[in-house]
Amino acid sequence: MTDTADFEIMERQGWADPSIAKGYADGFEMATRLAARKLADEVAAGPNCKALDLCTGHGVVAAELVARGSDVTGLDFSEPMIELAQSAVPTARFVQGDAMAMEFPDHTFDAVTIGFGVPHFPDPERGLREVNRVLKPGGRVAFSIWRGKGSDGAFGWLFDAVERLADPSISLPAGPDAHMLVDSGIAKPMVENAGFDNVRLINVASELCVSDPKMLFDVFVGGAVRAASLLKRQPKERRDAIRADLATRVQAEANKDIRGYFVPAPSVVITASSQA
Repeated sequence: MTDTADFEIMERQGWADPSIAKGYADGFEMATRLAARKLADEVAAGPNCKALDLCTGHGVVAAELVARGSDVTGLDFSEPMIELAQSAVPTARFVQGDAMAMEFPDHTFDAVTIGFGVPHFPDPERGLREVNRVLKPGGRVAFSIWRGKGSDGAFGWLFDAVERLADPSISLPAGPDAHMLVDSGIAKPMVENAGFDNVRLINVASELCVSDPKMLFDVFVGGAVRAASLLKRQPKERRDAIRADLATRVQAEANKDIRGYFVPAPSVVITASSQA
């Protein structure tokens, strides 16, 4: 089994940085909000729903759940994210904790949402088993994953630019593929092995907005731990080349209006039921 200790250290240290937490909240706000609506739809959020928003981040999914009348608890390992979430959604309860070993009793929640958090699990299947443990029988889970390499949008453009222009000797610690669960052939058996059934994958046409084409690079460096770790260690000339390449893609392919450039950031929502 892959040793993910260095990956876990990178994740925890990265998300403990208040500037990274704020950078993610600002840079990915629109895209995460679009996905949050679908997550809330898929768990049937409403007044009779006791919901856990796992990897709650800056609280964008928690806010959507609260708006629909759910009783919401948010959990994240990042203290800066918890602070942002509590400020944004004061009527929800937020706790700092480990998604891989939660302190909630078995069968506590009617629903669990995870907005782009599963790729941060050092072992996604084990993390999903823990989700299943805290869900009531028949409870719903819904989680979102960004589309990555080969996709038409921000993450696909970044992968393409890095592959062509980055220093190949600079790499990230071994960890789970952040985008593998957009593949139903991988997602369905993993989710089923974690104790769920009725697994479905739903495409979401999410997008983010930048005021200047060159800012897409800054969104990744300022608000994505893996990307920041990789890009910040590049020699300046390679960073500049990647920034310019992303800016060219934004200018050519993003939709523009007076608010800025709307960059596709497609995602997938995976939804399932806890086995009764």
